[in-house]
Amino acid sequence: MKEHRKKIIKEIAIIVGIFILLIFCLAFLLQTNDSLRFKFDYESENRIAYTNGKTIKVKIPWKNPIVYLEENQIIDTLKTKTGIVYFGYPSCPWCRNVVPILLETAIEENISPIYYVESHQMSDATKAQLIEYLGDYLETKEETNQKVLAVPDVYFLKEGKIIGHHLSTVESYKNPYKGMNQEQKQELKNIYLSFIKEIQK
Repeated sequence: MKEHRKKIIKEIAIIVGIFILLIFCLAFLLQTNDSLRFKFDYESENRIAYTNGKTIKVKIPWKNPIVYLEENQIIDTLKTKTGIVYFGYPSCPWCRNVVPILLETAIEENISPIYYVESHQMSDATKAQLIEYLGDYLETKEETNQKVLAVPDVYFLKEGKIIGHHLSTVESYKNPYKGMNQEQKQELKNIYLSFIKEIQK
């Protein structure tokens, strides 16, 4: 009886050990693979309801061109790189509508990378630097008359030059909790395409 109990405890310990190892492996993959990390960050919000009770589900491709930027890389990337810089964050309802269209367009056009800045994770010092650098492209808050970093904000770069910029979705789209119709999706896609074509020239 004791031997049998020991054998069961040993088997349980092995199973628990394997489970913990798998969790560590998954955590490592998410931290070292930006495509998977982005997929997890955005899709993990699929079941979380907003205060109005609505959810916005997104499906992110396993293989996507996302590259996370650290704070100290943002300005240098804007000044020197070619590609797309996307400012947003996973729970932003407008971002959740934009991301699938941005990714689809970039993948179809073979544009890589999309540099990702999770705007809610930035320090005040970095935000101040960005506001100074991107001033001409930013919205001004009416009540304070100050420039603000609104999202989703997408910049199209060629060798460190901003050749295009698009904030939010499309003019006719007013409610992020109700998905865009096909015409609105195509309109947004065409905006992205026009800037991508400039990168490709």
